[in-house]
Amino acid sequence: MLAVGFFGSAEFYILLAVVAAAIVAAAARPAFTGPVREELLAAELLPAMPGEKDEPSIECRCSDGGRVVFIRHGLDGMTDSGAVSLAVKIKGNDISIEERLSAGSMYDDPVADAMFTLDNLAPAFYHISYHSDKLSRFVAFTLHNRPGITTVKSLNQ
Repeated sequence: MLAVGFFGSAEFYILLAVVAAAIVAAAARPAFTGPVREELLAAELLPAMPGEKDEPSIECRCSDGGRVVFIRHGLDGMTDSGAVSLAVKIKGNDISIEERLSAGSMYDDPVADAMFTLDNLAPAFYHISYHSDKLSRFVAFTLHNRPGITTVKSLNQ
């Protein structure tokens, strides 16, 4: 008789609400992603190729060993004395990329593309956001890092 009275009491419902709140809090907690890894990547500047499009875009080429090659197309006003670099932050499967541009001397040879290599990415799906503050352009996309996959995305204003 004592057990039946407990299940109908206010204490039982309070205890039930606390347990339910603990279960919801545990389910809503984000998965452990580990520490944030930061890398600074310097570009290899590439000359303009005939027939190449000038629209600002980013191309990702996945190769063996977790290597991803990023090619930034459509660098307008850049010369070979300039510099392009990327500040890359990797947190779990989220990759945030900030582009940094320095045009160089206007008397030097023009360049159209910049190539970067990011090593040691596990074969997985990555959520990439690419920002160019100087040009006010941005793109976000999902990249499946598997050898042979190539993705090209336009940078939007």
